Amino acid sequence: MPTIVTERLILRPQMINDYEVWYPMYADPTLMNGSGFTPEEGWNRLLRNVGHWTSFGYGIFAILRKSDGAFLGETGLANFHRGIDENFENYAEASWVVSQAAQHQGIAKEAATAAHTWFVSAFSPAKTICLIAKDNAASVNVAEHIGYQVYGECIYKGAECLKLECLWMK
Repeated sequence: MPTIVTERLILRPQMINDYEVWYPMYADPTLMNGSGFTPEEGWNRLLRNVGHWTSFGYGIFAILRKSDGAFLGETGLANFHRGIDENFENYAEASWVVSQAAQHQGIAKEAATAAHTWFVSAFSPAKTICLIAKDNAASVNVAEHIGYQVYGECIYKGAECLKLECLWMK
């Protein structure tokens, strides 16, 4: 499984041992807009992320600070099987979340760009997609930095969301 090193970061596939540093990020109600989840839901989500690598050969990376190995968040591409439209069933979906302590430092852009560069090189996708809450301007900014463009809107789990796509093979 790949490890990606950037100027400030190390990206490596998530592992079960990440739970102790990963779960507090997802349990943070401020970061997750009040939708933090239980330890059981967190455990199941992390298991999904870990298993994704075995099933598909790609998945969600842990983002670690290169200087000290501190956990900063996660990013990568996955098949979340959301059932939103044909894009969300047929294309890899991008994802990124960084802890509050790592925000406003360009960490999400650096990590997500590196994950996309690896993914495009390894899998040559025609396109990738992502789903972002309509009011999450910071995440939309990361998506646009990578090359995503809005192609529609939807309601997902009660939230107004933007559907974005990035074309890789023209």
